[in-house]
Amino acid sequence: MTHHHKVDEVRTADVVVVGSGVSGSAAAMTAARAGARVALLEKQETFGGSAALSAGMFWTAPTVEAYRRRIPLGDVALGTRLVEDYEAALAELRASGVRVADEPKRDIMTFGIGYSTDIRAILAWCRDVVVAAGGEARTGTAVVALLDDGRKVTGVVACEADGRLVRYDAPAVVLTTGGFQGARDELTRHVGPNADRLLLRSNPGSVGDGLRLARAAGAGGTTAMSTFYGHLIGYPVNRFEPQDFLPSSQYYSGSTVFVNLRGERFVDETQGDELLNQAVTFQPEARGVLIFDDHVRRTEGTEEPFPGLGTIDRFAGAVEAGATHAVADTLEDLVDAVASWGIDRENLAATLERYTEVAAAGGGAARGVPVAPGARAPQTGPFYALMVQPSITFTFGGIRTNADGEALDHDGRPVPGLYAAGADIGGLSNYGYAGGLAPGYVTGRWAGASAAARAADSAAGGRSGVADGRSVAAEGRSDAALAGALR
Repeated sequence: MTHHHKVDEVRTADVVVVGSGVSGSAAAMTAARAGARVALLEKQETFGGSAALSAGMFWTAPTVEAYRRRIPLGDVALGTRLVEDYEAALAELRASGVRVADEPKRDIMTFGIGYSTDIRAILAWCRDVVVAAGGEARTGTAVVALLDDGRKVTGVVACEADGRLVRYDAPAVVLTTGGFQGARDELTRHVGPNADRLLLRSNPGSVGDGLRLARAAGAGGTTAMSTFYGHLIGYPVNRFEPQDFLPSSQYYSGSTVFVNLRGERFVDETQGDELLNQAVTFQPEARGVLIFDDHVRRTEGTEEPFPGLGTIDRFAGAVEAGATHAVADTLEDLVDAVASWGIDRENLAATLERYTEVAAAGGGAARGVPVAPGARAPQTGPFYALMVQPSITFTFGGIRTNADGEALDHDGRPVPGLYAAGADIGGLSNYGYAGGLAPGYVTGRWAGASAAARAADSAAGGRSGVADGRSVAAEGRSDAALAGALR
C-alpha cells in the first residue's frame, strides 16, 4: 500500500519513534545509545504522555511465577522477558543520575515490587540522550501515515503544528502512542457496552493512533482487547483534571463491600481496585457503591497506596468533588440512605447480611459470589457508602509483538521495519495488571534496540534481521541517502 502525500519537506532518520511517553522515550534513548539517529515525534504540545502525569512508581511482578499467578491470561513470553530485564532497566536509571529510591516498596497492587522514581527527570534524560546523539525531539508533530513499499515499512508522514507535511524516510519505526483509551468508538468496539462511559484518566492524546497505523501496515491483534487499567472514582464528579487523577482514586476498595445498582455483589473485592474498576464497567449503568466502616476509612482509605501519593482522606475528597454518598451510625441506617438512591433495600440488606455471615465464618461464597478468607465485614461505626464509576488510564490489548519489540502480522511473522512498545502492545497485561512505567520503559528498550539494529543492517546494505528470513534489500533513494549519511 503506497501513500502519495504531497510533502513540504523530506528528512531522514535511522529510527522514528511515534509518541514520547515512557516507552517512546526509552525506545528513543536506547536506539540513540546504540548509534542510531532518532526522530522522536510527539503530537501533543508537551512531551511525556500519560507517564508525565503519574506518581513515578517503577514497578512490576517480582517473579515470573508471580506474574503468571496475577495475570494468568498474560503473554508469558513478554512477561518472562519483562521480569528478567527489570533489574537491568533499574540499574540503567540509577546510572543516569535520576532519583530512584534505595528501598523497594512491596505488594504494590497486591503483588508487585518497585521503586519510587522521578519520572519527569527520566523522560528529560531520555530526550537529552537523543539530542546529544544528533537526533531530534519534536512536539506538535502528528504522524498521519506509515509509509511502506509493500515489503517493509520505509518511514512516516507527519503533520507539524503549522500544517506542514514532512516525510521521514527511515528503515525503522517504533509505535508508542500510549493505547486507545481516548477513542470512544475503539473502546466500545473492543471493551463492549458501557466502555464509552469510562472516565478518561490519562493524557487526551492516546486515541489509538499506533493501533490504526500498525493495522494499516498489516500488524495483527492480540488478546486482552477488552481489558484495561484504571481506578474507581466517585460518581458523579464535578471536575476531573490531571491533578485529580491520583487523589480521586479509591485505592482502598478491596477492603469494602462493593455492590451494583441492584444492591448485589458481583466480584471478590479483595482482587483490588484496578480489577474491581474493570468488573463494574459491565454492571448496570457502569456504576457501583462502596460500603465500608470507620476502620477502613481511617486506615486504608487514608494511607499512601505507594510513595509519592501522599496521605489524604479519599472519601472526603470524593464527597468534595460531588460524589453521591451517605454516612450513618448504624449499618441499618446506611442501608436506608442507600435505598433512597433507588437501590432495592431488601436486596441490599440481604447482600450485607449474608456477606457478614460468610466473612465471619472465614470466607466462602455469599449468594454465589466469592468472599475471600481475609475479608472483613463493616463493623465499627460510623458507616459509609460512596457511589463510584470506573475510569481508564490505558488499554491492555493492542499491536501484536514478540519479546524483541517487533510488530507481528496476523500469521505471527515480523512486519519488517515496524516495532511497538508500552501501552500500544497487547497481551502483557490482561485483566491483571503488570505495571505501567516499568513495563513501558522495558518494552521501549526492546523496541529501541531492535529498531537500531535494523537501521544499522539497512545502512550496511545487508538483509534485515527478520526472523523468517524474508530478504529486504536496501533499495530506493531513501535507503541510499541514509547509507550515505551514516558512512
